[in-house]
Amino acid sequence: MPQTVRFASPDGTPLVASHTPAPPGRPAVVVVPGYQSRKENHADYAEALSRAGMAALVLDVRGHGESGGTLDENALDDVIAALDWLAQRHTGPLGLRGSSMGGYLSVLAAERHRRVRAVVALCPAQAETLRRRAEFDLPDLPELADNVMRPGVARGYWHARGDETVPWQGTFALAQVTPQPRRLRVVLGGDHRSLQHDPRVIDETVAFLGEHLR
Repeated sequence: MPQTVRFASPDGTPLVASHTPAPPGRPAVVVVPGYQSRKENHADYAEALSRAGMAALVLDVRGHGESGGTLDENALDDVIAALDWLAQRHTGPLGLRGSSMGGYLSVLAAERHRRVRAVVALCPAQAETLRRRAEFDLPDLPELADNVMRPGVARGYWHARGDETVPWQGTFALAQVTPQPRRLRVVLGGDHRSLQHDPRVIDETVAFLGEHLR
């Protein structure tokens, strides 16, 4: 059963997440929701990870859900803190799965945290999209294409061709500069949020994580 857990980001911002444990030695995955979303919206993905024998930690990023603070340039530190929390409790490999802004943060976190071995990004926001659409000031957002070079990380990208918020072409271009192992799937139709709860995409992404978190 999922358990609500609390910890802090490095700047002291209180964070809340939902933790679904797994047997010792099994992989563990941080799930990062998108802008204006929250952990409850991704409970189905945590359940899918659990059925596959993986632990899940679904995070409320600062300024979202039950976590404190307001969304700012330290949101990436929240994801790193969640990975550290898992690393202290799980000896198996770590992964990430994020949607939209959460996909953006997940790709960046995978570049920075040495325990991460795989990341899945659904319709990942690009820096320019966040600068244009988000209701906060982030002048120095890193570009994803500059943060996919750490070896030993499998990176999977899924994007809906009908995404009205983040153009799929940006993810296509990102995949072209991402080293192997990588996967790109552009799904016909859909919209910016449709892949999050698409049963086929859930199965595919859980399988991708399971394959690369052995």
